[in-house]
Amino acid sequence: MAYSVTPLVGIDLVNTVTAVQITAGYPINQLLGVQVWGSDGLRYVFAKAAAVITAPNTVCTVDASAFTVTASGGAYTAPATMAIGDYGWFSKASV
Repeated sequence: MAYSVTPLVGIDLVNTVTAVQITAGYPINQLLGVQVWGSDGLRYVFAKAAAVITAPNTVCTVDASAFTVTASGGAYTAPATMAIGDYGWFSKASV
């Protein structure tokens, strides 16, 4: 399990925030597009799923302006199975 080595508070690279949690009032403590480095050497970006992601480690595309994610091609990896509207940290190889 990777953890953030960037000096920001509240970074959880493992767990996602679901659309159901958001509807129930669960706070999102990061802005879309925030990027951090993980202890595993990967770069992570906080983004919102714009499509269903059917499995962890699915290769995804992150839109660089809206920070929404689609599960087709791309250079990022999904942290978990996600529904539309879920938030999470998507990883990308740094080299």
